[in-house]
Amino acid sequence: MVHRSQEEVNTKRQAGVPGKKPRLKYGSESQRAMNRALTLLMIACLSLSTVAFSASADETQDIPANAQATGVHDSLVAALAHAGLVETLQGDGPFTVFAPTDAAFEAAGIDLSTFDTDEENETLSDILLYHVLAGAVDSANVTDGLVATMVNGDDATFTVADGAVMINDANVTTADVAASNGIIHVIDKVLFPPADEPELVDIATVATNTGSHDTLVAALTHAGLVETLQGEGPFTVFAPTDAAFEAAGINLSSFDTDEENATLTDILLYHVVGASVNASSVTDGMTATMVNGDDASFTVVDGVVTINGATVTTADVMASNGIIHVIDTVLTPPADEPVVVDPFEGVTCAATVGIDSSGYAFSPMVVNIAVGETVCWLWEEASMPHNVKEITGFKSTTYVMNGITSGAAAANVAFHHTFTEDTTFYYACEPHIGLNMFGEVVVGDGGAPAATSTPPESEDTPGFVVIPTLVAVVAALALMGRQGRND
Repeated sequence: MVHRSQEEVNTKRQAGVPGKKPRLKYGSESQRAMNRALTLLMIACLSLSTVAFSASADETQDIPANAQATGVHDSLVAALAHAGLVETLQGDGPFTVFAPTDAAFEAAGIDLSTFDTDEENETLSDILLYHVLAGAVDSANVTDGLVATMVNGDDATFTVADGAVMINDANVTTADVAASNGIIHVIDKVLFPPADEPELVDIATVATNTGSHDTLVAALTHAGLVETLQGEGPFTVFAPTDAAFEAAGINLSSFDTDEENATLTDILLYHVVGASVNASSVTDGMTATMVNGDDASFTVVDGVVTINGATVTTADVMASNGIIHVIDTVLTPPADEPVVVDPFEGVTCAATVGIDSSGYAFSPMVVNIAVGETVCWLWEEASMPHNVKEITGFKSTTYVMNGITSGAAAANVAFHHTFTEDTTFYYACEPHIGLNMFGEVVVGDGGAPAATSTPPESEDTPGFVVIPTLVAVVAALALMGRQGRND
């Protein structure tokens, strides 16, 4: 083994070995110098990166130019170009733009290649303009709860918590980036406009589109009421479902006459109120007159509304000409009151004769009227058939040929006759004449013969009559005396 002195070793280290760099002693002056150089180099690099970031925000450049220069808004710039909005955001402004990053566009799944129709490009423009405010709004002017109307016409809401600003659900990650025509705030999400309220259509069209009111629409068509419910209104329609019509057993093929179709129309219009009535306006016990003219009653229990027992399952479906409330039962109009027809309309009855409770007598049996007045005979749903037939006299069983009669006996009779002279009209019920079912009408004086004058007294003297009488009496007495003596 060759032993080298420490001095030789040091000399070799200083001279160096091929492929090896000389080592520096820890803590030596040269080591400290190297550390200082590295530190300065790192500071320089950081300074350069800061300069490059600052260079992307140029107050002399407009908003699109600034966005293009950042390197993280390529998707935004491409979208603005696709929608033809670059020139708009190069205008005088000022504008405030909430600029989603490329990562935000990627997360939102926005693919510009899918926007290739006018309608789709209008949608893209609507999205992009929902990121723009007219005016320069820096972060210092944003307050918690602030609502601002964006350029597309929709509102956006701001929240401020612990100094962090959000617009809708997007975080402002970099605020107050100045441009020549406004301010840019970088955000981490793409903002989507609130869904537009659907354009309202008329009641009939709404019912057509529900998928559960096909029978109602078919019934309206059958009854010729579709055009009515497409009118201006307003109407409130209580719309039974298809299941409700099926449960009610309504078969439209059975409505094929004018009378049947009138019944169908009456049923359908009993589901319509000629005014706009929302659910909150309905109170317990309320009554409403439906378009068919009949009333319907409402109940409200624990927030559940019923109309004539039908439950409102979906309330306040809005239409352009009114409101629809979906119900689970078909409403049936109340039975109409029977129409009372006066069988003697236009006739003045001085007396009306019917049948008494026994069923075998006229009531009243005798009627007195003046000449020129009318007697009416009326019975309905009698227990047996009756009639009026003229007879020759009081309780006669002989009928007057071609005399006054109500016709054949019947359970329903409405007969009248006007008497034009003094007379007594005798009549009987033909089926029950054997049961003494008679009646009479005394007209005026009853047709009695005129009273005759008192006959003149006999020219004989009063004694002419008395004398024969006395003779007869005396003779009788003499005869009686003779018989007594013989005895």
